[in-house]
Amino acid sequence: MVQLAEVNVAWRSPLSPSISVVIPAYNANKFIVRALASIESQTLTPDEVIVVDDGSTDHTALQVAEFARHSKLALVLERQPNRGSSAARNHGIRRAAGELITFLDADDLIYPGFLECTVSGLTRFPNWAACFSDRDVVDADGKFISHDLDHPMFRQIVKKVMGGSFFELEDGDLFSHMIAGSVIPMTITCRKSRIDEVGGFDETLLFNEDRLFFLQLIKKKGKLGYFNESLGVWQRHAANKTSASNAINAIKYSDVILQKLMADKDSLDLSPAEIDGVQAAQRRLATQWIYAASRARSRSTIALGRRFLVERRITMGCFLKAIGRYLISSPKS
Repeated sequence: MVQLAEVNVAWRSPLSPSISVVIPAYNANKFIVRALASIESQTLTPDEVIVVDDGSTDHTALQVAEFARHSKLALVLERQPNRGSSAARNHGIRRAAGELITFLDADDLIYPGFLECTVSGLTRFPNWAACFSDRDVVDADGKFISHDLDHPMFRQIVKKVMGGSFFELEDGDLFSHMIAGSVIPMTITCRKSRIDEVGGFDETLLFNEDRLFFLQLIKKKGKLGYFNESLGVWQRHAANKTSASNAINAIKYSDVILQKLMADKDSLDLSPAEIDGVQAAQRRLATQWIYAASRARSRSTIALGRRFLVERRITMGCFLKAIGRYLISSPKS
């Protein structure tokens, strides 16, 4: 750990909760300064900013150190061998002293009012475990594409109007949608006490780790709220685009998440309807997985098909169609 700067925090009420910002960073040389600058521009200054360098092979750490030389932020650089974003976030959580933790990925940024709005939401609604906002989705050149929350899955979630552009997501409805896929952006402010209740992020997951975290948080009766305006930016670029191999890995880890939910169904107190929902998601995922594997000409296609037939997660017709597609050409992997 390297202590980089002392804090220069604008005046806040003594009753205001303390805030730590945690940024996992891996080879983020091109983006980290932009992320840090967006934190420095906040109307509510955090008590500390913790950057966890996850074994970067570029100049990420040097960029952080250089930024700290002229920054008003209380900036801390933590370094660890490359273990993934879950481990990096957990490292930051353990180091954090704040009552609230804001997570920000190194290639994202937040607009000046993000901390003020999300902290305000958590202060106004003590039963909320976390508060997030909408984000602008932009391309590699910074051109606006869409709003992050403007997609069918999020629109279908039941929401409760709380006033002042704040909304609360309904728990049961949210769980059913989160089984199918994550709808919560990882640019979010959480109560540290609620993070500790679920044990942080599962470090065995290299994809979709935030999805399991939020599912566990929901089942711990953690209410989630959001501010219905764009207060951040998610930029799509070459480093975070989904390749065919990454798509298969994402499906694989989604399946692991569903297996974990079933293994922990008693401790999570899953209802019969929720268990049915998880099992239905497992069947849908099996179909997606074997078709994705066959399109990628993966040698795993036949083994996956046999496994899913035994588990009764696909039909014989689905199996034969996938195998036929796979056999058209020689496998690449």
